[in-house]
Amino acid sequence: MSKRARRTLWSAAFALLLLGPPAAYLAREGVDPGKLLGLAIVLSGIVASVAMVLATIGASRIRALTTAIGIDRVMSGHRWLGVAAFALVVVHLVVAIVRSPKLLNPLAASLAIQFGWFAFVGMIVLSVAAAWGRRRGTRYEWWARLHVVGAALALALAGLHIVWLGDLLSDPVMRVVCSVLAAALLVVLARRWVWQPLFSQRGAYVVYGVRDEGGDVATLALTPVFRRRALRFAPGQFVWLRLHRRVVGVQEHPFTIASSAELTDRLELTIRASGDFSRALARMQPGRQVWLDGPHGSFTPDAPERVDGLVLVAGGVGITPMMSMLRTLAERGDRRLHRLVLAERPDQPLFGPELEVLSRRLELDVLRTAGRRVDADLLAGVLPRARGRLEYYVCGPPGLLSGSLAALEELGVPPGRIHSEQFGWTGPLPVTPAASASPADGEPAASTGDVPRPRRPRTGPVPTPSSARPRTAQSPADRFPTHPSIPLPAVDATPDRRERAGGVRRRSAAGRGAGR
Repeated sequence: MSKRARRTLWSAAFALLLLGPPAAYLAREGVDPGKLLGLAIVLSGIVASVAMVLATIGASRIRALTTAIGIDRVMSGHRWLGVAAFALVVVHLVVAIVRSPKLLNPLAASLAIQFGWFAFVGMIVLSVAAAWGRRRGTRYEWWARLHVVGAALALALAGLHIVWLGDLLSDPVMRVVCSVLAAALLVVLARRWVWQPLFSQRGAYVVYGVRDEGGDVATLALTPVFRRRALRFAPGQFVWLRLHRRVVGVQEHPFTIASSAELTDRLELTIRASGDFSRALARMQPGRQVWLDGPHGSFTPDAPERVDGLVLVAGGVGITPMMSMLRTLAERGDRRLHRLVLAERPDQPLFGPELEVLSRRLELDVLRTAGRRVDADLLAGVLPRARGRLEYYVCGPPGLLSGSLAALEELGVPPGRIHSEQFGWTGPLPVTPAASASPADGEPAASTGDVPRPRRPRTGPVPTPSSARPRTAQSPADRFPTHPSIPLPAVDATPDRRERAGGVRRRSAAGRGAGR
């Protein structure tokens, strides 16, 4: 199924869930002109509650949703649903007070009304957290905790408000509708906040090495603990990385995958050390275990038969998803002509040697802007006259996105052919760490002895690991084809009983995985 078809299905499902419950209530109760205030109170409460549920479900990292719609649209929808829910709650409260002024004093009201007032307080906390989180310099963990606490308060107390009032649940149809929504919400939340971070073995990885890319940029090389549960991703997607298995944990950050999608036993994340969390990752020792949640995102190239080539516009570390695309295309033997426009720091040309390799393996034209603004004149010199069969991918800071998208529009590129992602965790998609995390510098790193013994590569000698210093992950550009030039450790294909219970046990090459 195409991206457009999946996007349409998900959008239709959300619209049906949002409008279905109020439509069902109107069908059951009808419209009485003498009870319009009461009808407004009930309908605003129903739609606000459903909007809160859908906003929570949408932000709960459902991979089928994020890969179909894209994280930009998912988070934009989450934001608008939250705003709509808050506005409807205000309407619900104002109309209720107009109808019954004694509700202004919650201490004199019933328990159901008090639950409603406290739910409104939770909505205020949630709204303040959302607005505060968009400010520069805000610590991600504090914002995330406050956001989660506000949402939990609002949802739980709104549910108690509905249950204690009892009017809505007295109707059998509305009781079924509310029960289905509550069950769906509980299942999604249990998976997102309990099962995925605490018990799921999918996404368990071990650090195999760290490669310095120059300046404050490094690449974290990971290998899966269980090969059969390694992530299968499309080039251009991203993951959330966490260092600990905790229930309702918030110390996790999103990073774009930089490695080829053709590699099944290797995954690389290129990171700019801009905060405590990312700096700790850049200094991480081999053997340290991490957990990945993903892959997510729809910033992925379409099928080759539909597109004559890719135009990739990247700024700084925005080149990370582009490298995954180019590495994957090189492994697949793609023969189309592609164009890469790099707006980067003159003193930090990222992936320079490898881009030279990829230029020989692919039909790839690389243009480095050398400080020049990406505008219509610059792109006109790169693009052919026939631009409708090309796909355009733009990733980087807001300035690059706004300029590049305006230039592509000026050049007459169809909007459906343009795909973009923006930096910053307060924006649509955080492809680089944009805020500091809790300092992880003091945490004891696992020793290099925790790394399984490397397998013998098909060609070349077996490298001798050193326990005195961390192993450095070598660049995929060091040899042809574009694969890592260091062997990978043997890993288990299936977990045993201890692993299914939530523990992770690594084996050396002498174990079952040694011959794989």
